[in-house]
Amino acid sequence: MLGEFLGNLQTVAVQVVILYLIAFVGFFADKSKIFVRADATKLVDLIFNLILPFAIINSFLSMERTKEHIRGLIVSVLLAALTHLFAIAVASLCFKKRSKAERGVYHYAIVFSNAAFLALPLAQSVVGEEGVFYSSCYVAVFNVLAFTYGISQISAGKAKINLKSLFLNPGSVSVLIGIPLFLLQVKLPDFLLDTMARVGACNSPMAMIVFGTFLANCNFKNFFVKKEVYFVSFLRLILIPVIMLFVFKLIGVSGNMLIALTISASAPVATNTAMYAAKYKNDTALSSELVGQTSIFSIATMPVIVALAQVI
Repeated sequence: MLGEFLGNLQTVAVQVVILYLIAFVGFFADKSKIFVRADATKLVDLIFNLILPFAIINSFLSMERTKEHIRGLIVSVLLAALTHLFAIAVASLCFKKRSKAERGVYHYAIVFSNAAFLALPLAQSVVGEEGVFYSSCYVAVFNVLAFTYGISQISAGKAKINLKSLFLNPGSVSVLIGIPLFLLQVKLPDFLLDTMARVGACNSPMAMIVFGTFLANCNFKNFFVKKEVYFVSFLRLILIPVIMLFVFKLIGVSGNMLIALTISASAPVATNTAMYAAKYKNDTALSSELVGQTSIFSIATMPVIVALAQVI
C-alpha cells in the first residue's frame, strides 16, 4: 500500500508541478512586460465566458450514458454542495472579532477553492475527461454559492445579489447545456467535436498562465507574515479536504469521482478572491496574500491528499 501511495504521489505531484511551471510562464511574461496582469484580466473573460464552457460541454459530450455516470452526476452535485456547506460552517466559527469586511475576505477564502483555474485542469490531467465531468459539477455549485454567499461576504453585505447570475453564468449554463447532451447522447459532427475539444484544451494552459500573472503581482514578503493567513491555509488545504475525503469514502464514493471531488476540495484559495475584493473595495492585499500562500503550499499538500484518495 505504501508503494502504491508513493507511486500515486509521484504521478499527481508531476501533474501539479507541470501546471505550476505553466503558471511560471505567466509569471515571467508579466515580469518581463510581455503579457501583464491588465492583459490577463481581459483574458479571464475569454476563459471564463468561452473556453471553460467549451471544456465543460465537451466533457459531457465525451461521457457515455451509463447508470454509473448518471448516478455520479447527481452524487457529485450533492457532494460539491455538502463540501461548500461544511466549509461555510467552518468559516462561520472563525474571525468573529474582526471587522465585517476583513472577516468576509477570510470567509470567502476558506470556502471557495480554485476549482475552475486549477482543480479542473488538474482533474483533466490526472483523470481525463471523466475528471472534467465530475469537476464541472463542483464548478457549477461553486458558481451558485459564489454569486450569493460569496459576494455577500466579500462585499461585507453591501452588494445586492443578482438572482439572474445564479444560473445565468457561464459555468452553470455550460453544465445545464451539457447535462441534456449527455443524457440524450447527442452525437455532433466530428468537425464540431474536434473544434470544441481543441478550444476546451486551451483551458488548462491559458488559465495557469493568467494565474501566473496574478502571482507575479503579489508581495511575496507578506505571504509568510500573518498567522491568520497560515490558519486559513491549514483550513483550506488540509482540514476541509481531508475531512471531506473521509466523508466521501464513508458515503461510498470511489474511483475517478472520488479523485475529481478531492482535487476540487483540496485546491488553494480561489483566484477570484482578489478580483472580487478589488471590485467591492475590500482588502486586495490580504486577498492576494491568501491566494498566494495557499497556492505555494498546495504544491505540497494537493499531491499528498489526492494520492491518499487513490489508495484508501
